[in-house]
Amino acid sequence: MHNKKIRWGIIGAGHIAKSFVKDFPLIRDGELVAIAARHKEKAEAFAATHNIPLAYTYDEIYNSHEVDAVYISTTHNFHFEQSLQCLQHGKAVLCEKPVTINDTEFKQLASFSKEKNLFLMEAMWTYFLPAILKAQQWVTENRIGELKVIQIDFSFPMEKNMEGRLYNPYLAGGALLDLGVYNVALATLFMNRKPDKITASGVLTKTGVDANTAMIFQYGNTTANLFTSIETRMTNKLRLFGENGYIEIPEFCRARTATLYDKDFHPIETFDDGRTSHGFIYQMQHATDRILANEIESNIITHQRSNEIQEIMTEVRRQVGFQYPMEK
Repeated sequence: MHNKKIRWGIIGAGHIAKSFVKDFPLIRDGELVAIAARHKEKAEAFAATHNIPLAYTYDEIYNSHEVDAVYISTTHNFHFEQSLQCLQHGKAVLCEKPVTINDTEFKQLASFSKEKNLFLMEAMWTYFLPAILKAQQWVTENRIGELKVIQIDFSFPMEKNMEGRLYNPYLAGGALLDLGVYNVALATLFMNRKPDKITASGVLTKTGVDANTAMIFQYGNTTANLFTSIETRMTNKLRLFGENGYIEIPEFCRARTATLYDKDFHPIETFDDGRTSHGFIYQMQHATDRILANEIESNIITHQRSNEIQEIMTEVRRQVGFQYPMEK
C-alpha cells in the first residue's frame, strides 16, 4: 500500500456512488481510480461521466493491483459477499449501510478483517456529520439535563415496484434495513449501548418485507421511540428530550443544523455546519486516515457498534415476523 495516497475504487455504479464521487475532490491523501459494475458497459459509462480512469467488472476490481480500498454501494444483499471478496483480495472496505443483512454475516466479516489485518468499516455517514456531533456534545455537556426520550422518525413514500430494491426480499428490501437502520444507529450512538429491552411491531408488504416498523427501545430510564416507513413521508426529525430542554435535528439523515431548546421550547442556540458538500466527505476522510494509519476498524463506528446495530435489527425483524430468503 502507498504511504501517501489511498487508491479508491467503487463497486456499484448507482445513485449512492454519485454522492461519493461528488465529495471525492475534497479528500486528502486519496484518489479515485476505479469503478466496477456487474456489466462493464455500465462501469465504462459511469467512468466516462465522472472522469474515473478504470472501469471494471466485479471480478476485475477484486483482482486489480491498482486499488487499495473499495467503497461498496450495491444493494444490501450483495454487501457481505462483496466485502468478503475485497478482504480476501487484500483490499480495505468501506461498505454502505447496512454493512450486512444480519449479525451472523457481520461477525464473519469482522473476524476476517482481523485475520487479514485489513480495514473494514460500515459507511454510517450520519455518525460523522457535524450537526450530529454538536448534538452529542450538548448531551455530554448536560445542556438538556438527563436524556429521557429519543424520538426519531424516518419515512418516505417509495415507488411501489415489487421487483425493485425496496420491495424485493431477494435484495434484502424493506423499511428497516433501508431507512430504519439510521434510527437504530443513532439511538445506539446517543445511548452508547444496546437497549435492555426491544419491542417492535410492523406491517409487511405482500412481498414479505416490512412497509412500516415501529420500535421502542428501553435503556434504563431512557426510552427511544423509533418509526420507519416506505409508504408515507413523516417529519424525518431526530429529537432528544432531556429533563431541562431538548435538541432537534431536522432531516437528520443529512443533518446540517441542530437547535438546542430550553424546557419551555424556547430556542437557545442553533448550530449550522455551513457545508457545501453532500456530506459523505467526513466518513470518507475518516476511512482514508484510518487506512493510512494501518487500523483495521474505525474508532467512531467500531466493529462492535456495527455488530450491535445488526443484532438489534435481527431481533426487530424476528418480532415483526420476516426473514430474507437467503437466511432460511
